[in-house]
This record gives sequence, structure tokens and C-alpha cells, in this order.
Amino acid sequence: MTSRTSRLSEWAILLGVGAIIAATFAADVNVPLGRNLWLFYFLALTLSFASPRRWMPFLAVGTIILVLLAGWFLGPAGVDRGLAALNRSLAATVMLILSFAGSVMIRNRERVTAHDWEQRVEVRLADDLQGDLSPEEIGDRCLAVLSESLEARAAAFYAVEGDSLRRIAGWGLDDAMSDPMGAGHLRRALKERRIVKLEAPGDSALGWRSGLLQGRALYSVILPVRDGASVNGVIEIGLDQPPSPRALDLLPRLAERIGVLLRSALYRGELRALLEETQRQAEELHNQTEELAATNEELEEQTRALRESEGRLRDQQAELEEQNAQLETQTAQLEEQRDALARSRRDLADQAEELARESRYKSEFVANMSHELRTPLNALLIMARLLAENRPGNLVPDQVQWAETIESSGKDLLALINDILDLARIEAGKVDFDPVPVVAASIAAKMERAFSPLARDRGLALHLDIADDAGELVTDAVRVEQVLRNFIGNALKFTQKGSVTLRLSAQADGVAFSVIDTGIGIAPEQQQAVFEAFRQADGTISRRYGGTGLGLSISRDLAQLLGGEITLESHPGKGSTFTLLLPRVAPNAPPATALARPAAPSRVPASIATEVPRVEAVASTDERMLLIVEDDPAFASILVDLADELDFRTTVVATADEAIRFAREQKPKGIVLDIGLPDHSGMTVLDRLKRDAGTRHIPVHIVSAEDHSAKALAQGAMSYLLKPVARESLAKAIENLDRKLKKHPRQVLIVEDDPAQLMGLRELLRSNEVETHGTATAAEALAACRETSFDCIVLDMTLPDASGFELLEKLSEDDSAPFPPVIVYTARDLSDAEEQRLRRHSRSIIIKGAKSPERLIDEVTLFLHQVVSDLPPRQREMLAASLNRDAHLDGRRILVVEDDIRNVYALTGVLEPHGVDVQIARNGREALEALGRVADGGGPRIDLVLMDVMMPEMDGLTATREIRRIARWKSLPIIMLTAKAMADDHAQCLAAGANDYLSKPLDVDKLLSLARVWMPR
Repeated sequence: MTSRTSRLSEWAILLGVGAIIAATFAADVNVPLGRNLWLFYFLALTLSFASPRRWMPFLAVGTIILVLLAGWFLGPAGVDRGLAALNRSLAATVMLILSFAGSVMIRNRERVTAHDWEQRVEVRLADDLQGDLSPEEIGDRCLAVLSESLEARAAAFYAVEGDSLRRIAGWGLDDAMSDPMGAGHLRRALKERRIVKLEAPGDSALGWRSGLLQGRALYSVILPVRDGASVNGVIEIGLDQPPSPRALDLLPRLAERIGVLLRSALYRGELRALLEETQRQAEELHNQTEELAATNEELEEQTRALRESEGRLRDQQAELEEQNAQLETQTAQLEEQRDALARSRRDLADQAEELARESRYKSEFVANMSHELRTPLNALLIMARLLAENRPGNLVPDQVQWAETIESSGKDLLALINDILDLARIEAGKVDFDPVPVVAASIAAKMERAFSPLARDRGLALHLDIADDAGELVTDAVRVEQVLRNFIGNALKFTQKGSVTLRLSAQADGVAFSVIDTGIGIAPEQQQAVFEAFRQADGTISRRYGGTGLGLSISRDLAQLLGGEITLESHPGKGSTFTLLLPRVAPNAPPATALARPAAPSRVPASIATEVPRVEAVASTDERMLLIVEDDPAFASILVDLADELDFRTTVVATADEAIRFAREQKPKGIVLDIGLPDHSGMTVLDRLKRDAGTRHIPVHIVSAEDHSAKALAQGAMSYLLKPVARESLAKAIENLDRKLKKHPRQVLIVEDDPAQLMGLRELLRSNEVETHGTATAAEALAACRETSFDCIVLDMTLPDASGFELLEKLSEDDSAPFPPVIVYTARDLSDAEEQRLRRHSRSIIIKGAKSPERLIDEVTLFLHQVVSDLPPRQREMLAASLNRDAHLDGRRILVVEDDIRNVYALTGVLEPHGVDVQIARNGREALEALGRVADGGGPRIDLVLMDVMMPEMDGLTATREIRRIARWKSLPIIMLTAKAMADDHAQCLAAGANDYLSKPLDVDKLLSLARVWMPR
């Protein structure tokens, strides 16, 4: 603003001078000479003295002289021209002299003005920098004064800190400007200790900005700031025009003053820090002085106290000497105690090691005792079972009853052994738990189905009370069932009349299973004793109820291991309530098994007490009862819904043993069976059902993810579907069961070219439920199949117009004729290739012989699903003879690897009546030698191996691994037999290469069923 005002004033003076000269000249040329109007030119000259330019008076004088001369020539005559010329010459001379004086005056005035400006800047700077200012405040105020005085656009102040520069203040800087890096002109000014002037093109100059304006400073002045000998800062000022000389003259003087002030500010900061540190130290010193004073007082008091106690110390010295003697004695005693403590620690470590060794020995004892107890018990039960079956028919009824009593007593002894071993395993900490998510209602429903028959036999009502919010829990369902079996078994045993109720309810942090009975009750003083091992409420020799007293003790320990507890409420004569309280998630359950949400009961296998029909509800043999054997809850629910739509009542079970028990007790009208069951293969279920005269007539439909269709259909399955399966296919299979139930009588086609043989077969197979049709040629048989839907075909391979192969192929290719089960009944010898070709179409191949009529009755009644009790007496006798002579085992060779002669004798007694040729090996090494002889051609073929686990020289697991290393025996069926009954036996046997596993004492039916299932065809 000052520069612009100065320029305007200069132009005003110039115009004023010009105007006066022009006006005077105009008057001069129009007025006659002698009037002296030219004197007004002195006004113009005088006005030029006001200009700041030294040349302005000279310019005015020159112009005036020229116009004076022009006026002399151009003015009208008035006086003598010579006089006028003289006057004008004198005036010009005077004006010239005055112009020199005016120039000098302007120069002096500039000096005075500059000096005054410098003094004002210095005074203002001194005023602004008064007081104790920080370096940043000094920088801000210096830049404000200098920028305003020099009309700068931007400025920056940098302080020297070691080898670097730190910007402590800025004035009008652009946001994009940052601290300088490297040396540059700032370093140059610091090094040369002089002002550096810079000029930059517009594009490369740094910018300045305000709220509304921005621009670029084209000129820069870098001013080093020094405090005498050293440079402690640098100021850079951005200008729109080159710096004036007076500014360049002023800045060095200001730099030294600013440097001193900056140094003083830095010193003040250091002094302030030192002062604060000094004050802090002074305070600390003052505190220490006070503490020392207090200490001195205490020392003085202590000195007085010491002087007073000095006398007492002299008196005590004698006592101390005596005490020192006592301390020496005590020290010796302490050393002895320390040595004793060290010995005690060593003894404790030895005892801990001994306890660990005893625990290991106890585990080994449990395993060995299990083997030693179960091995003779296995032989006892098997032999008692053989006597009770009375297959030769040479025992009287009393003897059969004695054998059944022996078997029953053996099973009771087995239960006692299991209880004792369970207690030993729990005490040794060797009980394994498998916590998995399980629907609480499924456990209750399973217990109801298991104990309903026993309750009916005792004339008691067994009720189930399940709360809607029972939901799921993560626990070991097997152990929970073990506890509940004990509760319900005791309730039924000690209840003479009334009812037993299993109640399931949700608790605040878990689930409660309560067993409520109306029995004899327990006295308060006996309620704790019943949970002790081998203790009973009535332990006298005249007690009314039997038992070992181990069940509740085992149940209590199992409940604690499951993270729960058992409570008892009982009143003599009114009944008892045993409650098992369990948490929602068992302790030490893996995180992956945690419950995602509480689950309400749903229609899944054995999981809904409210949806699955109760066993006792199936009272009438006319009811449409369908048994579903499936362990997948989702798929079981689909089957239940589908059966409901087709007007079937359903019961769902999840294990093979439950399926066998239910089928034998309730005789359902049909069974839908899965193969992959948790306890045994579904193929063993099918085999045991079809080997049992009471259940072999029940139609079985298999739905499984495993493909055993050929074997299953040959064993009597009605149909076979592979998962995943369409709903329409399932509906069709269940509808076929319905049609099979309603179809009476059954139709059998006999294809035989020999008239006498045809007549004999028709008479053999005819009954009230079966109609037989006979044809002598393949063409007649094909036509009959197109006209009539047969349930079974009995086919001779030798026909006059075609072979049996050709007839079977035509039947399979003809869509208009249904393809029923085919039983090949022939006298010709079949090669292996022919047998394989026939098995693509035929369910069974029967070679004519001495026992073939019995076998034919067996196969026909199996495929027709005939009830054995409805057969004519002669057919029942023939069927019994065929079942005793097992076709799947007849003529097969089984290697029994067992070191106990009692078990060898028992197994031989089981297998030989079924036509099995038994070969014995006493240990794993003898088994390998026997298989080696077979491989070398020195012995007959081995079809299956029954391998004991615990044997001398080489155990069964090692022998199995060695057998599986031999390529020829990779597929040889091996069934492991063990009496250890440890938790991981099953997994160890399968890992060693066994096909299946049975624990001793052996269940004869399961053994024979497994042998048939795994026996190669």
C-alpha cells in the first residue's frame, strides 16, 4: 500500500509541475513581453522539490528554460526584447541554481526519511521483542515486523539445531511448503554469513496464500541471524519486487539483534529447565534435610535408648550366652529336621512313582482279569447254549431247562463281572468318554422301549414324562444310559405294584432324568449307604431282594465323571425318586461339539418319546406296523413322514441289537433297514432275522449308502436302494411292502421238463398260502410270466427248447413280464463261470441232492416271506432241518486261532453242527504257518479266520497285521475275539486289519451271523 501511494504522489507532482509550466507558457505567449508572467515557473520548480526523485528539479528547470526561450520568441512585443532576454536569462540562471539546491534537499530528505524508517522498524522490533519470549514467539514477531515493513508476501524463520534446520515460525506461507532438506541457499547463507538475494521465474517460485488470495513471491532475501561469532538461525523473506537498498542496509543490523534475542531465548529455555531442575533438587534437598533432622532426632532418641539399654544388655549378655548354647542345640535339631524333610520328599516322590506303577498294574490287572474271567465263562455260556438248543433231540425237557438255567446263571455272573470291572476301571481312571450332541428325549425313549417288556411281565406300568424344553445336551449317551438302566432296573425290582415313571425336565443349567417308583422306599439312615460299593439297604442273610450293591456306586462315579450328580428322595412304603442331574455340556467336551442352540425334540431315530410309537401299543398283529432301522435322524424323519402318508405306524431304532430285539418281540409287518449301523452291520441284522423262524417271514427293504445288493437280495431282502434315493423310489418300495402283505395266496412257477419231478415239486411246495404252477418248456414259462405275476420261480437248467441261461436272459430283457426271484434247482454240475453268469439273475442256486428238498423249502419260504407257524407240519420239519444245516457255512473251512482248549471245544461245538470244517491254531505263529501251508498247496483252503487277541508267543493283533502284509490274504475275512473288553479294543482290532470284532462271552447268534456275512461266496 505504501509503495502504491508513493507512486501515485510522484505522478501527481509530475502532472502538477507540467500543468503549471503549461499554464504559464500559455499566458506568456499571449501577454506582451515585460509583464513577467514567467515568474510563475518558480512555482513549478518549487513543486518539483516535493518529488522523491532527485532528477525531478533538473527536469523541471530544463523544461522551464525551454519554454522561457519559446515564450521570448513567441510572445507579443511589449518591452525591449533585449531587456526581456536579460530578465529571462537571469531567471533561468537562478532556477538552475535552485534546481541544484532542490536536488540536494531531496537527497537529504531521502536520507532523513530512510533513517527515520529504519529507526521506526528498529523501535517496533524492539518493542515487540520485549519480555521473556520463547524462540517460536520471537520468530513469529520478527517475521510480522519485517514482512510488514518490507511489504513481503511470505517469510520463514529457521533455527539451527546441530546440523539441521528447524522452522520455528512462518508468515503467509503456502500449505504446500515444507521444511527444507539438504544444503541449498539456506546452507549457503549460513556458511557465507551474508545476505543472499534470489530471483525465480513465476512457475518455480514458492507460493503464498490467504483466505481469499494466493500468489508467488518472485524475489527472495535470505538473512543469516547471528549472535556475534556464531550463526544460530536464518530468515527467508519473499517479495514481489527486488529489495530496496535501505532494506538491504537495515536487515544486517536487525539480524544481529534478532540473533542475540534468539540466543537469549534459547538460554532462557535452558535456564528455565535448569531452574526447574534446581527447584526440584532444592525441594528434594529440603525434604532430605527434614528427613535428616527427623533422623537426627530419632538417632538422639536411639542414642539415649541405647545408653539406657546398655546396662540391660550387660545383664542380658549372660542370658544370651545361655541362649546361644540353646540355639546351637536347636540348629542341630533343625539340620536333622531338614535332612528328614529331604528324605520325606524323596519318599513322597518314590510313593508317587509307586502309585503310578500301581495304577498301571491295576489297569493291566483289569484287562487280564477280564480275560481270565471271561474266557472260561465264554466256554460255559456257549456249551450251555448248545445243550439248551438240543439239536440232536436226545435231552429230556428237564435237562434242557437245566441247561437254560446254567446259561441264565452264567449271564448273571457276566453282569457281576462287568460291574466289578467297571468299578475297577473307574477307580483307576481308565474310563473313556465320548461326549457328542444327543437329544435328551431319545435317551428316555430308548430306556422306555428297553424296559417296557420287563415292566409288563411284572404287572407294572412304565410311564414316560418328557418336558417340551428338554432339548439337547453334549454328553456320553452310553454312560447316561448305563446309569438310567440301573435306576429303572432297581425301580422295577423293588416295586411290587403301581408304576415306574421316567421323567425328563430342563433345569437352570442342565437336564434332570428322574426315575420315580411306588416301591418299598429307603429309610433315611440307609440313603447314603446304598451308594457305597457292595452295600444294600437290606444286607442281612434273610434279605428279600438280590443284587451285588455295585450298581448305584458305579452310577454315582459315572455321574461325577459326566459333570453331574445323583440325588435321592425316598420314604419307606411310599417309593423312591432317583434323579440324575447333568450339565448341558459335559466337562472336557471338545469345542466342536458345543451346542449351537437348544433343540426341541424332532421325529428322528429313537429320539422322540412323543412321536415314536410305544412298544406296548403294538398289541394287534393286524396293525400296519413298520420298523425303521436308521441312525441318521434326518433320513429317519423322512421315512417316518412317508410311512405316515401311506397309513403305516412306525417305530424307529438306531442300532442292530435294538432292531433284532424289537422284531422278535413285536413282529412288525415290514422293516426298512440301513446297513451302516453304529454297533453292527445291517447285514448281520438281515441274516439273524432270516435265520430266526419267528422273524424270517418279515419283508425287509434295505436303503443304504453301501452297495451290498447282491448279497442282501440272496439272503432274502425284498429290495435294495442306494442312497441318495428319490422320495418316489422310497414310496414305491413301501407300497411294495403293502402289496406283499395283502397278496394271498402266493404264486410259484416251477419250470421242470421231467413230469414226475414237476409233480413232486408242486406237491412239495403247495400249501394253503401258496399256489404252484408248472411248465415244461422255456416258451411256456415265458408266456406264463407275461400272464401272471409270480412271487418266485423254481428253474431247472435243462429244458427241451432252451437252456436256463437263455430263459433268464429273455425274462430280464422282456419289460412286459415281471422278473421275480429265481431259484435254480438243477442236477448238472456248474462251472465257476456258469455260477457267476447265473448269479446275475438268480437269488439262489440249489444243486439237486439228498438234502436239496429241505434247502428248496428254506429258499422258497424265504422269498415268499411265509410265516413258519402257518406252514404244513412236513414243510416245518424240512425247514428246521435246513436251518440246522446252514447252507452258507456248510462245507466251509474256518481257522480258529485260540489258546484256551475250553473255548476251542465250545467254538467247535457251535460251528460243526452247521457243517463247518474247523481247523485249530494255538497262537498267531501257528496261524501264519497254517496259512503258509495253504499258500504252498499243502493244505485245504481257509475261508474265514476267528482270531483271539490274547495268546502266547504271538498275539492276535500282531498276527492279523502279519497276515495283511501278505498279498494273497489281503481279502481273507478275519473276525477278532477278545475277553479284555477294554474301550479301545474295537478300534485296535480294525486298525490291525480285522473285518469285525466280538467280545467274550460270545453271543452265538452274532458269531454265526458275522460268519455268514463275511464268508466269501
